[in-house]
Amino acid sequence: MKNAILAAALLPLASPLAADVIALNAPVTAATLYSQGATLTRSVPFTAPAGAHELLITNLPASLDPSSVRVALEGATLGAVTLRSDRTQPIDLTDSAELIAAKAARDAARDALRASEDAKADVLMHAQAAEARLAYLATLTAPTDTAATPETLTATLALIGEQTLATRQEIAAIERDARRFEQELKDRQQDLQDAQKLVDALTPSLSENAMLAISITAQEATSGTLTLTHLVDQARWRPVYDLHLTTGDTPTLSLQRGAFIGQYTGEDWRNVAVTLSTSRPDAQTQPQQLWPDLRRILPQQEQQLFATDSRALKSAAAPMAEPAIIAEIAAVDFGDGINATYSYNTPVDLTSDADALRIALDTLDLTPTVYAHANPLYDETAFLMAEITNEFEELILPSEDSSFYLNGTFIGAGQMPLLAQGDKTELSFGPIIGLRLTETLVARNTGDSGVITTRNDQTEERIFSAENLTGQTWDLRLFGRVPYSEQEDLQITWQAAPAPASEDVDGDRGILMWERPLAAGDTFTVTLSHTLKWPTDMILR
Repeated sequence: MKNAILAAALLPLASPLAADVIALNAPVTAATLYSQGATLTRSVPFTAPAGAHELLITNLPASLDPSSVRVALEGATLGAVTLRSDRTQPIDLTDSAELIAAKAARDAARDALRASEDAKADVLMHAQAAEARLAYLATLTAPTDTAATPETLTATLALIGEQTLATRQEIAAIERDARRFEQELKDRQQDLQDAQKLVDALTPSLSENAMLAISITAQEATSGTLTLTHLVDQARWRPVYDLHLTTGDTPTLSLQRGAFIGQYTGEDWRNVAVTLSTSRPDAQTQPQQLWPDLRRILPQQEQQLFATDSRALKSAAAPMAEPAIIAEIAAVDFGDGINATYSYNTPVDLTSDADALRIALDTLDLTPTVYAHANPLYDETAFLMAEITNEFEELILPSEDSSFYLNGTFIGAGQMPLLAQGDKTELSFGPIIGLRLTETLVARNTGDSGVITTRNDQTEERIFSAENLTGQTWDLRLFGRVPYSEQEDLQITWQAAPAPASEDVDGDRGILMWERPLAAGDTFTVTLSHTLKWPTDMILR
């Protein structure tokens, strides 16, 4: 049904035997990939005599989006364009030189296997003949003629025995000789399997295909170029990063950007120019409609009717619903001012359903602020952190495929958040084993206040410490917390020694931070306590 979108008037496909049909093979020459989907470009030269003709392309994947097909023509006048997804003609693809060689090697391996099988069969035929003689000897008996002398009888029995023994020895020798083919046959079979795997690897994947017939008119014999673009959904790319932190007097952080590319269109891509786009044609492309909010009141006796109406409204179709807006990826400040594109300079090969291709894009050099993050309440060691700011006039895309390296050593895999220009983030580069953290609960008391009980209270005191057993000084940021309240009846007071450098860190209420250098061998200790008071007729949660 989607094919009807292509044109207002589609001409029937010409007969493949007609003289004005020019068959073309149009491989993918360029691909612009999105987070889901891709725009493929196919450019192919053609020659045609004067007159009306049809250019016939059969090597298109059946999964292409018919409504996205666009054709441009140089060297002739473009007419009607017809797409067919069913009852298509066979794909006419010329084998590559590598595939031709692989098929020849496979055929040679098959011939070698058959030759070994025939040689073994020839040897075993002698054994079969010997088995026949042995069967005949088994039917022979001693002479029953009464005139036979004992000597004749003895000689006959001896002859049968000798021949039987000789035949059995011959059969055994033949079978031993045949066993030499066992390993040879295994080797020949493995050679054939390997040769077939190579043929399969080099054979184009396209099986189900679509066909495109393009009517053209040439005033005279011409040479031209056909350019075809269309969308496919079965392709994607995602960012991948290697982050290398180098510590020392002047820490550096390099963000090596790359991309994972994959496609499963059913068609192999060879020598294709790749462009990566942050555009998301698969996501929301227009704003949501804001619908008027009609409210009403009803007499209490009509409550049941209102409930019925409410159920009807809940089950009504879309106009009353306001689905959540899908967040767009932020724009990079170049190109159209909204979407970024990354062009890869070297053409690539990408086999359908098989390859996960990783390409390198570029490297961003960042200036990190390195510190030790200490959370004694939960962690036993501090963690090495790098605080960075995106100082570039482009977006750093989010990635779930990020590898972290510290001074050349792999630390682990993690995520990279989305960073617009000016955004800050903190990245972890693993534990600092020699910077040990402890947390000690000194006291926790819950009881009543006063002789006449009007309020409950709870007090708690903890000691946090960070001990530097490494051989260097660390910029330490130690974090703790105290409870907070949004109720007037729940009163909270707290004390800290020493006082924290920051309160409500990053807008999180009750989160405290102490900041100081911690020299090798030193220990930093914080005493933190708080008191909660609330009415006796209420429960603390």
